Amino acid sequence: MSSFSNTYSEARTKFITVACDAGAHICTYNRDGLSGREGEHLNCDVAVLGDETSRKVAIAIAGTHGAEGYCGSAILHRWLVLRAGGTLLDGIKIVLVHAINPWAFSYMTRATENNVDLNRNFLTNRKSFERYNDSYDKLVPFLHAKSIEADHSLTAYRAYKAYLDQHGWQIENESWQGQTHHSDGLYFAGKEPDWANQIFRKIINDHLGSATTIGFIDWHTGVGSYGEVVHLIFDEVGSPEHKAASTWWANIENRGSVFNAGVMPKYEGLLCRAIRQELPQPRIAGAVIEFGVADDYGMFRSDRLDRWLRFEGRNDPQHDELREEYRNSCCPSDVGWRRLVMREGPLKMEQLARGVLNWHE
Repeated sequence: MSSFSNTYSEARTKFITVACDAGAHICTYNRDGLSGREGEHLNCDVAVLGDETSRKVAIAIAGTHGAEGYCGSAILHRWLVLRAGGTLLDGIKIVLVHAINPWAFSYMTRATENNVDLNRNFLTNRKSFERYNDSYDKLVPFLHAKSIEADHSLTAYRAYKAYLDQHGWQIENESWQGQTHHSDGLYFAGKEPDWANQIFRKIINDHLGSATTIGFIDWHTGVGSYGEVVHLIFDEVGSPEHKAASTWWANIENRGSVFNAGVMPKYEGLLCRAIRQELPQPRIAGAVIEFGVADDYGMFRSDRLDRWLRFEGRNDPQHDELREEYRNSCCPSDVGWRRLVMREGPLKMEQLARGVLNWHE
């Protein structure tokens, strides 16, 4: 369990140390002008291993949703520990992106310093940043908490569930697509490309620019039941890219079964789509991989708590304690869950690397 960390600084130190032990080249992208929760400098660090001249590249990203990065960081660390001193796969370049959203990682929250949900921010035109999401408006009375006391949370959840049972759970899916009119809300796509958006695009061009074949994992937590590992593949079913990613992970996919509406939301502005936006020529396949952490009520409480701490509760005397509670909801401390992550996370990394290496026309 030593791969897990309690702070951004601890996670960063562990990542850089073990990456150097594994022979990685480290590139650091500084987040100037902001400090972390402990006053530390903030950075996104990229470790590059393997054959740097290879045109086959596997990339894994941790920390798109800041506090979820404590899980992703632990996976990258554990995979590097297992690789350190061993033989890396020949003929492939490995790119590990640690804390792409460093402010949120440090402050144990989901969104950036501007409350931008980074995984809704990768929109392709200015008009998209003006899109109105009326489905989100319908859920604001339940999601925007004035109090986080237990009875208030339960009442809000029951009302939320009753509303969606009556009007259709597709409204939940539509709200998750992202919104641009509640800057104090969840899933806020922002008004322009965020700093982390710009840096990730730079990372793509710096380290993947000459690739002809690219595979990716964007590590997350939250979707799925506690103990469930969810693979979200966004390419069209039946496409070569979808077939490739499905094969890498033994045809395991959870397109609709984990969502109450029965289908996967039509997310807009996903970080992983930036790879193809920047590099339209290579073959690109991969998945967002999620480790489930709670039931629906638990996730509802977690999302409301995170938002409340950013706004109504920012001056609460127990703010710091509640922040750690939120981090623990994204990366549970119980041994059984962490054993699952330590077993499955590095395995998925190996499957990604071997899949990219063996991806033939």
